[in-house]
Amino acid sequence: MLNMLLVRSRHLPRVTMHAWHREQYTEARLRELHAFSARLMAEDFGHFQIHARTNDVVHVFRRADTNDVIGFQFWRTADMPLPRSRIILGGKLRIDPAFRNRGLHLLSGLAFFLQQKLRHPFVRYYRLSMASIFGFVSIADSLREYRFLDLRAAGKVEQAIAGSFRRLALENDFELDERTGAMFVNIFMTPETLERYPQAYFDKAAARAYATVNPEFRSNGCFVNFWFRFTFRNLLAMVRQINRKLR
Repeated sequence: MLNMLLVRSRHLPRVTMHAWHREQYTEARLRELHAFSARLMAEDFGHFQIHARTNDVVHVFRRADTNDVIGFQFWRTADMPLPRSRIILGGKLRIDPAFRNRGLHLLSGLAFFLQQKLRHPFVRYYRLSMASIFGFVSIADSLREYRFLDLRAAGKVEQAIAGSFRRLALENDFELDERTGAMFVNIFMTPETLERYPQAYFDKAAARAYATVNPEFRSNGCFVNFWFRFTFRNLLAMVRQINRKLR
């Protein structure tokens, strides 16, 4: 069904989406994704593979005409210490800059959420994300409400979220800065990637918000942690944004 939406998009070349589940993560497939990813952000294959295998599924985007990988997004869910609540975790998000602004990552996230909600209709879902500036802007611009991680917040939800981010850091061998809430992920943006974006991109409200909490994002190997709940307001905003970008 999602590929039907993509085929009907006004954008050329066409794109298709394929889902690989964890048992389908062969080394050859992961190396294909890593080779694509390394052109955007430098990361060794061993680290990439460890992180990939912590996820349940990956959505792989390909050019319909050449079958070349032009993007991917990993996903999984996890428990959280709140009644009838779970977290949705998006793993690595990589999209070829030539295929940005099509809503592919939003379509992927919405598809994964709906699959989980169909299986567990009475569960509340919270989306947690460790994001580069590009991943953050692409998500935050499509939401009505989100929050940066605040490890000192006292509310039950906020403390549950903080505990989940700490667990993520341990599971992925990342370093969580308890003072700022930033995550050192040992992934550095290449100069070529930064040069693809005009200054107007970094002047966007979401980009400025990101730079406020992670001012050295160009060189420090850190991502920003933020989260949101799949509320009606956020879902409606995401659907509208996907519709605008696909048309």
